[in-house]
Order: sequence, then structure tokens, then C-alpha cells
Amino acid sequence: MYTLLLRLSAPLQSWGSESMFDNRETDSMPTKSGVIGMLAAALGMKRNENLEDLRKLGFGVRIDLPGIKLNDFQITEMGEKLNSNLSNRSYLSDAIFLAGLESADVTYLEKIENALKNPKYSVFLGRRSCPPTQPLVLGIRNEELYQSLLDEKWLVPEWRQKTLFRFSNNLLLRIVTDGSSEGAVKKDVPLSFSPFRREYGYRYVTEMPAKIVTREPCSVSTEHDPMSELR
Repeated sequence: MYTLLLRLSAPLQSWGSESMFDNRETDSMPTKSGVIGMLAAALGMKRNENLEDLRKLGFGVRIDLPGIKLNDFQITEMGEKLNSNLSNRSYLSDAIFLAGLESADVTYLEKIENALKNPKYSVFLGRRSCPPTQPLVLGIRNEELYQSLLDEKWLVPEWRQKTLFRFSNNLLLRIVTDGSSEGAVKKDVPLSFSPFRREYGYRYVTEMPAKIVTREPCSVSTEHDPMSELR
């Protein structure tokens, strides 16, 4: 099996799997339907095209930095004959995720990788207002999904890691993948993105053993004699 790894990071991202209409919540991590939508846009697919090949991809996420949830109250003008529309929308701010797409067909993963590097339509992290930061594509690994997510280095920059280790020398990075026939059930499989008939199916999700990251030991000597200059 082969796994294409993606770095999903942006000032804002939003991954809603349940909410609709005027109250748009976000999940705590990227959804399979949201990522498939991003892939379909990069590939130049129309909204009514068959998504079967994309649905077959194994999917998993590692939470490198969960971010902070933000709530935004929006007013949309609907025209002279309609009242203003009020809505609540939620986002994840400053989050970093490692996402994996698994397939035995490395040629198909290479096609997706090339499309994400040269997208036909704009790609975004859940909503059009959330473009990703670079690098988005980390490459294809010759490993199965979980092992790829486990082995990949921590994506949080070194200058930010110090604050995350304030209260512990070890951190656990959650890893959630597709399940086979057990685990939680989530309505997160896109059957159609057609604006006239959007449909979603269900999938199993499984919490896998987390990746453990450890504080690096200080390599700079802290020994200092404050009186040495006075001798």
C-alpha cells in the first residue's frame, strides 16, 4: 500500500460534517468529505461527477496542533425583496493536521499529488474563505496509512514547540483513521456534490494508538560562573 501525505494548515479552516443551513459548526479535525471535495476541485471535476475512485481511498488524520475554535456571527444581504440572513459559523484557528490518503494504486496517488500541486480549481480547507498555507503536499510514502501517519515527523515548527512542552515532556498526537466494521459511525462519505442533490453516506472511524513526541534535551551548556569576570 502507498500513502499520500498532506499538511493541512491555515490561519482558519472549517470541517463541518453534521451542521447545515444557518448554523455551521466545525469538527475538531478534517473530514473525509471535505478533503475529497478539495481533491475533486484540484482534479477539475464537476460537481455532478462520480466520486467512486476518491471514496475508495483510505483516509486518516493526525492532530499535530488542535488549534482554537472561533465563532463568527455573519449577516448576509439577500436582496431588496428578502430580509437579511443571520448565520453562525465556526472555524479552527491556527491548527495543523497531517492527513493521509491510502491506495494500492500509486499511479492514481501520483495523479492526485500532481493535481494538488497544479490545481484546476482553487483548493481550500473546508470553506472557500480558508485557503491552505504551503507546503500542502508532503509526498507519497511506500507504507500503509497508519504507519505513515505514525512515522512522519511532527509538523509544528520548532519555535512553537517550546510553549507546548510547558507542562509535560511528552505529548500525544491523536491519530484517527477509517475503520472496517467497528468504532464510531460518522456521516462523512460524499455520494454527490451536486448543488441540486447533495448526499452523504456513513463510515466507521477508529482511534489508533497516538504518536508520542518528546521534548528534545537542551544541547547548550547552562553552566555559568557569574563571579568569573571578577577574578
